[in-house]
Amino acid sequence: MDVFPAFYPLAGRRVGLAGEGEGLEARRRLLGGSPAELVILDADAAVLPEAWAGLALGFIAHPDEAFSIQAADAARRAGAPVNVMDRPALCDFTVPALIDRGALVAAFGTGGASPLIAARLRAEMESRVPEGLGRLARFLEDNKAVLRRRYPDPGERRVFLSGLLEGPVAAAVLEGRSEADLQALLAEALSGAAQPRGRLFTTPGDTPPDLLSLRALRILSATDVLVIHPGEAEDLAVMARREARRLSPEAAGPGEVAALLAEGRTVVLLTDPAPWRDAGLEPEDLPVAPGSPKVSD
Repeated sequence: MDVFPAFYPLAGRRVGLAGEGEGLEARRRLLGGSPAELVILDADAAVLPEAWAGLALGFIAHPDEAFSIQAADAARRAGAPVNVMDRPALCDFTVPALIDRGALVAAFGTGGASPLIAARLRAEMESRVPEGLGRLARFLEDNKAVLRRRYPDPGERRVFLSGLLEGPVAAAVLEGRSEADLQALLAEALSGAAQPRGRLFTTPGDTPPDLLSLRALRILSATDVLVIHPGEAEDLAVMARREARRLSPEAAGPGEVAALLAEGRTVVLLTDPAPWRDAGLEPEDLPVAPGSPKVSD
């Protein structure tokens, strides 16, 4: 990992912008929907450290390199990390290609090495990220206290949330149903969640990751246990939740997997599912993206 991706909270922060032309307008549009207060610095002010004082971030977009160097130095002296458009050597951070869904933001970056690659990835993924996912993230944030009271144990709460994301509550949020409807559905889910139902999925270990659908990626991100041969299927395993346990097929036989499912865990088999099917367990195939060929093709 050449650069570390991080999400910076903007609520209650002040962000400085300096420069001119289309570059400055592009940065203004980028940040226009955020909760930050935008401070536009003219050319005279931008080269003075005191003009950047108290600003959380700085963005500079100007065709003149000498001005960009002076303004970036002034911002740093005031303690504001700075991005200078089209000049990676002057940047404390780079601006990734973004998919903005409000509370949910996806970012693709190359550390400034090739913005075109990042932009192409964003274009390919944008249609696979529904607008309503931002509402869903906000809904879960707004109800975090309720969920924590009901499930104080993080593991049990994660099991409940994994089921919630695939159930009627999430579907209703994505549909834009009223808050009263959503609260009624959430209360129903909480009242009936004492017996969580585990989920079992499978896909061949050599499945190309780019064939997986958004739903498959959500499943992997909520996985509790990966059944995988050591050293195999790493392209898929890295897409799963980092804290997911990894068990070899020998250590996760049908009996062990059945016990995990009884606890409400999500298990993904990245190996031949025949032994589990022979024992009466029926894993679902991880779904592929619409229009993708079947993995077996």
